[in-house]
Amino acid sequence: MVYIYHSIRKPVRNWSYSLVLLLLAGWFSDSFSQDYRLNQQYQSGDRPAQYILGTNDVLLISINLWGHVQRPGIYSIPSSFGLLDLLSSAGGPLKSARLNDVRLIRKNQEVIKVNIKEFLNTGNRDLLVPLQPGDLVIVSGSAFDIFAQIVAVARDIAIILNLIVLTRALK
Repeated sequence: MVYIYHSIRKPVRNWSYSLVLLLLAGWFSDSFSQDYRLNQQYQSGDRPAQYILGTNDVLLISINLWGHVQRPGIYSIPSSFGLLDLLSSAGGPLKSARLNDVRLIRKNQEVIKVNIKEFLNTGNRDLLVPLQPGDLVIVSGSAFDIFAQIVAVARDIAIILNLIVLTRALK
């Protein structure tokens, strides 16, 4: 069951109508449900062992990758992989990714800001932080992307309201 908090200012008595609005707005997409499952798993602390022995006796670590990448999810990567290897495994960042604000959250709740954009400009590998088992990497989106999402939701709501007005006018 999914609970939505702080999202509805005035509750609607007809919940099927609200559900249709949410579905049309795209809230229950695959990425939403995947992010929800990942968040539940990360918060509960119910995670498998920190190290996994992969094929050819390669030591693997489990890393959570969220945000503006092609394929967010849980990745079991070789312990020698770095942040760029992880992002490459996920298909790379989206165009809307803000590479100057990548957050790495350790299991001890330490938050590290990584500026990949500066690394790409300078080539200084000291800017990249090594990954540890259980890390959570969040690739932020740009302000334009947030604006585009708000406009898309407003557009969908306008279409629904337009349909309601038209159906009432035809009666």
